[in-house]
Formats: sequence, structure tokens, C-alpha cells
Amino acid sequence: MPDSAARSSLSEAIYAGLRIALMSGSYEPGDRINIRKLALLSRTSPTPVREAIMQLVREGALELKPGYQPRVPILSPERYEKIREVRAPLERLAAELAAQHAPPELAEALLRLDQRFIEAEKDGDWKAATSANQEFHFTIYRASRNEVLVRAIESLWLLTGPVVQSQYAANARRPPRTALHGQIIDALCRHAAQEAGDLVVQDMRQGVAVILEHLRAPRPKRQGGRRAASQPGA
Repeated sequence: MPDSAARSSLSEAIYAGLRIALMSGSYEPGDRINIRKLALLSRTSPTPVREAIMQLVREGALELKPGYQPRVPILSPERYEKIREVRAPLERLAAELAAQHAPPELAEALLRLDQRFIEAEKDGDWKAATSANQEFHFTIYRASRNEVLVRAIESLWLLTGPVVQSQYAANARRPPRTALHGQIIDALCRHAAQEAGDLVVQDMRQGVAVILEHLRAPRPKRQGGRRAASQPGA
């Protein structure tokens, strides 16, 4: 019984780590997950790793075909758009609730995360930028004080994190920067719930639109050279 409980605890820890990695874009669409290598890194046997991966397969965050290693799904533009439409009302509600409950220290935390995001962009560190952007948004959503809502939003980000990361670094056109993060912080500070909800959805739709445009475009020939970044897409 103790061995079973320990294995379950290990599996949950590995699952939580993989979940965060997928949400923040540490993996890209099509990436394979090597169970034995992950077990070595986690200093455990393959069994709890396999259990964690099967949970992610059931959630749609990974796919597994007979005879193949589990891999990160490659989302079609149509499926990505459907996920966006489900995200919008949930993230609006979370931002509105956060505005109602926003403690004084929330703005300070968000300003630090936004600065981290800006600095990562300047340095061309796209993984750090997407990670900071994710933490910025979930700091807001957790301030809603509704863990059921936060978990639902997490499940949707889990499905889109890899494609956001890959398109963020690959998009050849970069739209002008906006001050939406700053406007969101201001609305939260003023407890302007509807405004905060509108701005969060606007921020999400702006980034997603750029990614969708790129996903639908014909694949250009690879010519080498530096690649510019797109909006993080939230």
C-alpha cells in the first residue's frame, strides 16, 4: 500500500510538471515524449511517467498511437479557433471576478510579470516570453478566487501552449505592440470588472488572430536567416 501511494504521488508530480511545460510552450507541436528519458530525468521508473502521460492523453494534451511514442498534437486552424471561442467567455468571467476581488498587491505582481515579458521579448527569448505571458494571465485568473474556473481555463491553455510557442517564434510578421497589459492592470486596480473582461478578451483575440493567419497561410520555403516573432497569443 505505501508503494502504491508513493507511485501515485510521483505520477501526480510528473503530471503537474508536464502540464505546466505544455501550457507554457516548453514543447512544440509534433514533439515526441520519451518515457524512459523522462523517467531518468525524474529519477523514477517508467510506470509513474506512463501514468502521467496517459492522463494527458485522456485530456487531449498528448496523443498516443499504437507502436509510437506519445507526442504533442498538431492542431488544425479550425480546432485552434474552436478552442479560442470556448476560452473567451471563461477568461472574461475570470478577469471580471478578479477585478471585483483584486487585492492591492495584485497590480505590483502583474507589473513585474509584464516587465519580465517585455525584457524576454527584447532578448529574443521566446520561451521566457510565453512563460511570463502565461503567468501574467493566470495571476489574474487565480485572483478570481474560483478554482473550478481556473482549472477549466488551464485545460484549454494546455491544448494550445505548444502551438503558441512554435508560432510565436516562427511568424514572419510582427504586429505593432500595444499597451493592453498595462490597460488590464489599470482596469483591475479600478475594480472596473466589465472593462477588465473586455481587455483580456481583446488581448487574447489579438494574439490568436495573428497565429491563425499564419497557420492558414501557405508554407513558405525555408531560406535560413533570423526569424521574427509574433504576438504570444496568450
